[in-house]
Amino acid sequence: MKKTSILSLALCLAGASQVMAANIDLYITGSTAFRKNAYAACSKLFDTAQAGNNGAGAAGSSDSRWTMTGTAVTAGLTTGTDTLTIHALWNGSVQGLSGLLNKDQLVYLASGTAGVTNQVTNSCSVALSDVFSSPTIDPLPSGSFTEKKVAVQPFVFVKSKGLGGVQSINNISWQQLVTLLGSSGGAAPLSYFTGNFNDYSTNIYLVHRTLDSGTRVATVQEAKYVGSITVNYYDPVGDAFFSAPTNRGPAVFGPGYVGGSDVKTVMQYATAGNQSIGYLSFADAQGITGVNWEKVISFNGSYPTLNFVPGVNPTTNDFSPVITGEYSFWAFEMLDYPKTSQWSTYTDQNLTYAQLTAFINKFSGTGVGSIDNEIANSGALRTAIRLSEMQVSRAAVGGVIAP
Repeated sequence: MKKTSILSLALCLAGASQVMAANIDLYITGSTAFRKNAYAACSKLFDTAQAGNNGAGAAGSSDSRWTMTGTAVTAGLTTGTDTLTIHALWNGSVQGLSGLLNKDQLVYLASGTAGVTNQVTNSCSVALSDVFSSPTIDPLPSGSFTEKKVAVQPFVFVKSKGLGGVQSINNISWQQLVTLLGSSGGAAPLSYFTGNFNDYSTNIYLVHRTLDSGTRVATVQEAKYVGSITVNYYDPVGDAFFSAPTNRGPAVFGPGYVGGSDVKTVMQYATAGNQSIGYLSFADAQGITGVNWEKVISFNGSYPTLNFVPGVNPTTNDFSPVITGEYSFWAFEMLDYPKTSQWSTYTDQNLTYAQLTAFINKFSGTGVGSIDNEIANSGALRTAIRLSEMQVSRAAVGGVIAP
């Protein structure tokens, strides 16, 4: 063969390898409460800073859906000009578990280019859950799935900005929580919290998430409550609560507010009829006022952070009460994914199990691009706890806490 022909062939092959660079797609779903931490960790897996796409423009850490694309050679997730595309859909912990278990076809943004609205339907590769799957409506069989702890997620009870008696509530006890969960109508008299008989005619409502919420599962398990729960919606026009007649999310997950941001919105109505308490992740609770954690109330007389003063901007979030076992309203954040034999049944995934494992090891490890590293570098006002910091543990959601 002539040298010119050989050179031409080499150039053609080189060009072909560039055109045929592989794109690896990873589909992640689950916990809305942990989306901020997951966004920051995922963005650091790429070789260049990632803003991604939320369908309207550049993605942000509070978005419920985004896609990022780029090379991830430094992280060891791609080679050469191959690219990694992470598609995220934060639809709730239990919906994430359902996605894994049932191969639900979920709708993601296809492109990582800001503003592109094209969608792609696919099963999820991995899911984040605020709780173990065992107490949810979609427990994962241990023979087919792995559940791996990646952090600790503190939860809090909050009061609304409603005018009137609700502002006098500064604590909720375990017994009061059980009563709110199980009482007729999903409410209890204000006097039950204040000890003032004159408050008896004012009802305090507990605002609920749908059954797809890991935060709701954690709340119910913390109360050790078994039984039916009445869900109420707040009507901002009529300034009153009413029994939920319809589901706001997929029918299988029942009535209730779909995301933590929806509960946060209810808590933000500063009206006389909004006499309510809600439960949120520590991160979402800050957003009620957007400044501090002013509307957080203590649980059994304790706050999740040391020296907490409602209405005063903290200089640091010291989670010692959680770390040492004083404050109990928390759960392990879990990363859930299929085992080898189960993975082979996900026929619409284009990444190999080795590539999936590489992502899992990075994301759940301790280096750059991991949840652990993101929490460690998220500043003084962090909203989650590293596993290595914990001095206590629990074997079940809402279970006994022990050293």
